[in-house]
Amino acid sequence: MKVRIALVDDLKQDREHLESCINDFFETRSSDAFSLETFVSAEAFLPTFSKGKYDLVFLDICMDEMNGIELAKELRVLDTQLMIVFQTTAREYAFDAFPIHPFDYLIKPCRQDEMNAVLDEAMRVLSAGDPVIRVLAARTEYDVPLRSVIAASSSGHNTELALTNNQRIIATESFKNISTKLQEDKRFLLINRGIMVNMDQVLSPKDGAMHMKDGSSYPIKVNGRATILSEFSQYMISKVDNRR
Repeated sequence: MKVRIALVDDLKQDREHLESCINDFFETRSSDAFSLETFVSAEAFLPTFSKGKYDLVFLDICMDEMNGIELAKELRVLDTQLMIVFQTTAREYAFDAFPIHPFDYLIKPCRQDEMNAVLDEAMRVLSAGDPVIRVLAARTEYDVPLRSVIAASSSGHNTELALTNNQRIIATESFKNISTKLQEDKRFLLINRGIMVNMDQVLSPKDGAMHMKDGSSYPIKVNGRATILSEFSQYMISKVDNRR
């Protein structure tokens, strides 16, 4: 498998550091090939870009002239499936980046283990493929990767989607409609009236609730709890079996 990566950062030191982290990751994965192109600005990168040219793009948010968020908006129009990883010195920029649905964030200076985690997840998604769910929110349609959904919960006539980037989407669709889309994917489990969770995002089921990796928790209904916990256990066992 070959992964095509682009890195856009106007600071030479940061660019070289991230390039080194990416190279170090792939040195440990002799079965996987990769290509890496680096760019010193959004203006240098955008004219070279085309749909499907890259699998993964690392973008510095704070750049002169066109910044990383502005660039990402342009890229998202051209390629809705592109995985975008933002590099930033402060997490508050994450809110501005939310409508773009980035794959992940890296806080500068990036540690090797953080880069490894991002690339491991990217490789998993690229190997298996990952579907998206299209939702309507604030009169805008979004393609949300299912891997990024932690949970869906009923919110009046709307549905709240909790995402792995610590953001929320209030979809102007009923929970019934959203849950019908999600239940086509084996990762999602209905655990209560109006609550469905992504089992890949569960840290542990205990004390009558699903405790998620982001620190949130969702109650499991009392009636049928044993069946729900059994379904969760079977899913986790199947994941282990698939790795053998």
